[in-house]
Amino acid sequence: MRKQRNIKKASIHIDMTPMVDVIMLLLTFFMLTATFRAAESEAVEVSLPQTLYTDTNKMPERDVLTISVTNKGDIFLDVDNYKYRESVFGDIFGMGLYHPDTLTKSEAETSGKVGDNDVKRSLMVLNKQQFEDKIRDLKRELRDGTGNPKAEFRVVVKGDKDADFGAIEDLITVLNETNTKVFSMVTMIKHEKPKE
Repeated sequence: MRKQRNIKKASIHIDMTPMVDVIMLLLTFFMLTATFRAAESEAVEVSLPQTLYTDTNKMPERDVLTISVTNKGDIFLDVDNYKYRESVFGDIFGMGLYHPDTLTKSEAETSGKVGDNDVKRSLMVLNKQQFEDKIRDLKRELRDGTGNPKAEFRVVVKGDKDADFGAIEDLITVLNETNTKVFSMVTMIKHEKPKE
């Protein structure tokens, strides 16, 4: 009979420390560079009108200037870049508020709400000239920040379906005065009922 040899296998030891370090670095990187748009972009909710038309153009990820018109006639000015926001509005969560009706105060000023929701971001109340100036300032910040003298924001207008026509007319006048000729109107897609 043959005698079996007792062969010892070398134990394998894998050091997981470098792997854990890389994972922690990636996690830290994504946490620091992420932008939390949900809390910022939902500051002003409007009830959008419905349309059958669908635009297949994809919205850019950055350099978006959003103008929201509420059913009470308040016009909110916001931008997606917190650096430009801080430079123009004085706060990284600041936004502009323009109420075209000079005889009344805005809903956000009087109640601190837009519809049923509290306004959690700081507001800079603006008259028409200041509103135009803030749009120009934001454009200037974008051009200076990118180093491109022709850089433009993608302007998105979100108008409440019950918004006063006068507020929309005032907004179009402001956009014309600030040489903002191209903008997108946001609507809800209306789904047709299937024909039976």
